[in-house]
Amino acid sequence: MAVYSYPTPNAPKFKKPTSVEDCLPQARNLAVKEHTRVAMGPVKKGGSILVVTFPDQDPNVKEAVTQALEEKGAEKVTFMCEHELSGKESLRRSVEEGWREADDMFYAPTGTEEMPFAEELTFGVRKYLDENPEYNTVFLGIGGRKHTTYALRQHGSKFKGNWLFNNWEEFIAPTWSFPDELWKEIERPAIEAIGRASKIRITDPEGTDFEYSLTEEEALRFQMCAWKSGHLFLDALQATSEECSIVPVDPQVPPVFHDLNGVLAGTANHVGYFPRMELYFEHGLLVGVKGGGKYGEIIQEMMEKYKDVHFPGYPGKGFFWFCDSALCTAVKGFRRTSDMFNVYGQYSNLPERNRAGVFHHGIGSRRHFGEVFFKYIKDNDLPHSHIHMHNYFTTFEVKLRGTGTWLKVTDRGWLTSLDDPKIRTLAVKYGNPDQLLSYDWVPPLPGINCEGDYLKDYAPDPVGYMRKRMKEGKSI
Repeated sequence: MAVYSYPTPNAPKFKKPTSVEDCLPQARNLAVKEHTRVAMGPVKKGGSILVVTFPDQDPNVKEAVTQALEEKGAEKVTFMCEHELSGKESLRRSVEEGWREADDMFYAPTGTEEMPFAEELTFGVRKYLDENPEYNTVFLGIGGRKHTTYALRQHGSKFKGNWLFNNWEEFIAPTWSFPDELWKEIERPAIEAIGRASKIRITDPEGTDFEYSLTEEEALRFQMCAWKSGHLFLDALQATSEECSIVPVDPQVPPVFHDLNGVLAGTANHVGYFPRMELYFEHGLLVGVKGGGKYGEIIQEMMEKYKDVHFPGYPGKGFFWFCDSALCTAVKGFRRTSDMFNVYGQYSNLPERNRAGVFHHGIGSRRHFGEVFFKYIKDNDLPHSHIHMHNYFTTFEVKLRGTGTWLKVTDRGWLTSLDDPKIRTLAVKYGNPDQLLSYDWVPPLPGINCEGDYLKDYAPDPVGYMRKRMKEGKSI
């Protein structure tokens, strides 16, 4: 029998709630939370709350959340579907369509970071808030909190967080009810390590392997800008760009452009899955693509079309810069199966990236240099955004400055801070540390953590492999 050095596959199972009463305990918990993208607290007394959701909003969840927020002092809670505000039918996607992430970027409106549907939606939300000024809190979208704040323009300060709870499975799971105090502490060691980094090295058994160096000044800038609750910016360019930085930055001071070299490989992104693809980087720029099916083809087409682009302040010509190594930190995150083949929204595969230890890496550009940047992309008729690849068993290492020591932030997908004795002691305050500080979901990758051959059984057709396991009653 084969022995694997990666954790074995596992997945949680949840019972669908059948009443408002089934949902109230979770709703009340979420109404007081203040950490991560779905935090609903503290509720502003006497305020009005707008929740922008999808047509498949679970009615029991809706009523339970409304009651919980009103109990905490909200005067009014209004749910509206995206199509009511955008004037367009809500997008529906399947994880079988991973290629669409690049297609969406290719055909995005020029001169903006927003995708076609998101641009119309945020315009509609702004218009609605102009006409209904009593709303002082908005829940909107399923990710990109900084982008959403920016897109809401004059109403950006009203944006509270994302809304993932149209789906009952996402709502009822323990993912988002994890104790805030404990959640913050499991993130802290990663941020502390970044400030001491002289090098970053990232490897993954699917084939990812690259590294880059940092000066002491770059590491400290990186550290200062990286801590986004529940979604750590662990790429230097990502963290220090005006677009992402969690602290105000001077757009006239260039972000940290790293001399990143190596390969990024995998089979998944925010929309879904695709045949295994390898992306090759030299000095931070994408220079080669191998595989990926239609996803890879669109990326290559964009590389050729925009090869002479030179974004203001960037080190050279080229469209796809390595600009994203984000680590979400939801210990109880999981791959949602209740709607994965029929999802409302643009990013049908987003839930899996939320689990601690799963990295989503990105290529494209980051907004910086103020209006000069926007003028350039408008004048040159360019899209602006980035696309992704997920890795599940990543080892993210930091070489500590002035030493020969490499500190592992994640080790084969395991967030190492979960083993910290201080964090385990803190966890006792909330329950059993062994239960709280463990993953409920681990995906199957044949030849890596379960039987089979990765390149033969999985890499050419990830969705086919998952469908086969589902048919056999096995976890995915």
